Amino acid sequence: MGPFRFAPGIIPTVATILMLSLLVNLGLWQLRRAEAKNSMVERLETRNQQASRDITTLTDVEMSADMTDFPIHATGQYLNEFNLLLDNRTHRGQPGYEVLSAFLTDGKVLLVNRGWIAQGPDRSVAPLIPKEGGEITLQGNAHTPNPDFFVLKEDSYSDVSWPFLIQKIDLEKSSQLFDYQLHPFVLRLAPDETSQFVRQWHSHFMGPEKHYGYAVQWFSLAIALLGIYLIVNTHRKQKYK
Repeated sequence: MGPFRFAPGIIPTVATILMLSLLVNLGLWQLRRAEAKNSMVERLETRNQQASRDITTLTDVEMSADMTDFPIHATGQYLNEFNLLLDNRTHRGQPGYEVLSAFLTDGKVLLVNRGWIAQGPDRSVAPLIPKEGGEITLQGNAHTPNPDFFVLKEDSYSDVSWPFLIQKIDLEKSSQLFDYQLHPFVLRLAPDETSQFVRQWHSHFMGPEKHYGYAVQWFSLAIALLGIYLIVNTHRKQKYK
């Protein structure tokens, strides 16, 4: 059996197995997230290459599918008194909101994310939201928000005042705010340097390469832990004369 013997204790062995399982699973989780991000990047590139669709030409089947990142344009007019402020949004460290305005098009309301606007020195005072008059055509990309996005406190739709402060976008609940049918997605307006709103929709997107890097770190820690376990529990045999 050689000059060394391997004699691990029960408690260190159990602890090592649990830690190895945790580290390996964390690594596998990061690999799954990387694959999901790869799919998102491919979807974004593919859909951005398509021609913009007039919202009135979309079928019910297309409407019910995930429309995220498809180029869309819509003609209508803003309902300037109906604005939602998506809270806890920052830009370059400054607090603010994303402004979602009701836009009447083809007899339905489309929530339009006009971009980020600064909060101002007094949080109790709503920011001044620029008004748009007359019929206009908007260009942007569709976005399907996740209604299950975790927030510490759910928004109350029972007593609404405008502008309406929200923690997340819930289109099903938002539909009760209007006398018109609500489109099942949000239109994120195309970037415009002349606008008062900041539109950097994918500025916080973490690419798949970072997840691969995190996976390597977790797997490296698992290998290091296994190496330490083997070294610590391997002893040179005592020679008896």
